[in-house]
Amino acid sequence: MRAWAVVAKKEVKEQLRSRKALFTLIIIPVLMWFGMGLMHAFIFGAMTPTGPLATPMDMHLAVDDKGPYGLLAKQVIYAVASNMNVVVHEVTYEKGMELVHEGSTVLFIWIPANFTRCLNETGTARIGVWVDMTSTRASTVAHAMISVLNSVVAEKKVDAVQTPIRKMPITLVMLSLMLMMSALWGPMPTVTSSFAGERERKTLEVLLVTPVSRHSILLGKLLAAGFSAALYMGSSVVGLAIYNSLVTWATAGVMEEFASPALTIDQALVVIAAAVLTVILSISVGIVISCFAKSVKDAETYYSAIFMLPIMLMSGTSFTRFDELPLAIRAVILAIPFSHGVLMVNNALIYGAPWQAIAFNAAYMLVWSIGALAVGAKLFEREEIVETRKVRGPGGRRGLLGLFKKEPRSRARRP
Repeated sequence: MRAWAVVAKKEVKEQLRSRKALFTLIIIPVLMWFGMGLMHAFIFGAMTPTGPLATPMDMHLAVDDKGPYGLLAKQVIYAVASNMNVVVHEVTYEKGMELVHEGSTVLFIWIPANFTRCLNETGTARIGVWVDMTSTRASTVAHAMISVLNSVVAEKKVDAVQTPIRKMPITLVMLSLMLMMSALWGPMPTVTSSFAGERERKTLEVLLVTPVSRHSILLGKLLAAGFSAALYMGSSVVGLAIYNSLVTWATAGVMEEFASPALTIDQALVVIAAAVLTVILSISVGIVISCFAKSVKDAETYYSAIFMLPIMLMSGTSFTRFDELPLAIRAVILAIPFSHGVLMVNNALIYGAPWQAIAFNAAYMLVWSIGALAVGAKLFEREEIVETRKVRGPGGRRGLLGLFKKEPRSRARRP
């Protein structure tokens, strides 16, 4: 057998030894595409008027023109709204502007009293359109209504004066995604080599027979991981300052519908706080993964598989308002603790959510971090941490809840 074939055969056998890692590599792509298809089915299905996943969107309309073209514009808006699963609420101009200033509507259209007269006299008329640029769906509906209205008035022209209710903060959306991805993957090398690396190198048992207690060992490893995380976050703060300086220097002005790409001090502090909480959560969950893994390669595989879901969900829905997502997708995103770092940034900087929502995001990540650390501590107390066997209890397999049941254990003695 040729040398390259021998090497390839050896590597394949090595990969086949870990059935969990092999299963993860096979099942994760299937689950990823299934999840992506289900997510897009919910998002696009919500815009259909009669589909099984139809979710209506509310808009507001004020028609001050009672002439023929004013009535025609009203009919067009209602027809487009019906086709795009939009519920139209007729209000006065004053009430519509009040909703705009409060941020309580994503789309408000005003047909002024001189609409018919201007079309008859000059062939051109203006309408007012206030649209929330953070809502992709509202922007799409507004564009469709303006296009259909222009096609209906034939040789005449309707100019839509668009004013953003909220500007699209592309920078903050991208920063949210980069925050989560970098905070998830940043501490991975330290975490995966913490227990799985020592177990693979056969040094964990030597460490455990020393007179140092297991809790002290675990605390030392946590502090070491915290040191790496501190270096990572310090570097991130420097990078954020460089980023802010560059975009502030380069952008004398931005497009009207987009928010400024530079961050204020308050915005930067929120981003940093969300990153710190995400890193802490990542380290906590990573320690549990490392306790279950037999090798660094297995730990990295499990780590990637578990963190793929929140990255996929947040990437696929990053340019869609959270409250416009179907209830099922919102429930899944809220249940995943790693999603709350991005939600914390979005709630504070993009949607202007109340402080209770931001506090909930932070508290949810902290609770999960504490819970993961408690599970990791219990796993580290068991003898299987050395023997690399599956965690079992009397009579068979033992779940995570069984870790918190007290049972006698033998201590490793010094030789």
